[in-house]
Amino acid sequence: MASIDLGDLVLDWGFRVKCCPRLKLVWHIGPTFDTGPEDRVIKPPPYSQPTGRIDVVMDLQADQQVPLSLTYTDEVGNPVPTPAGATAVYTVDDPTIINLTDNGDGTAVAAAVGTLGSATVHVEATADGTTLTGDLLLVVVAGDAERVEIVAGPPEEVTPDL
Repeated sequence: MASIDLGDLVLDWGFRVKCCPRLKLVWHIGPTFDTGPEDRVIKPPPYSQPTGRIDVVMDLQADQQVPLSLTYTDEVGNPVPTPAGATAVYTVDDPTIINLTDNGDGTAVAAAVGTLGSATVHVEATADGTTLTGDLLLVVVAGDAERVEIVAGPPEEVTPDL
């Protein structure tokens, strides 16, 4: 793809071979479920670097996790079978917000570690010699109320001093 910077606009153009279908990557996000203490352990690198391009934004409560998988579509959005030999690698840019487990089979689990904030899950999928990328922004929000805290005000004298 080539680009020309026109000041406030950028003109992009590219070429593609008609015979070969272009694949697109689509996030498939499963239902959320509660985390456990093992999900809150920060994992070591590799960490992703934010690309600045977000495909999907999802709120995730601070005590939940969500399964992630991928589906493939053709260039007009029709679902296609996963290409033979397709591989995917998931990474996260901030493991202090999201604990990411790449299952190595094209799926992953993103678990909130309890800290409020946002982290980007990045995936690189290679299929038919083409590398596709995607970015999912997970915004960790407070969970449902589960406890109540009693807040005591400053002490006051009950009987006046003489």
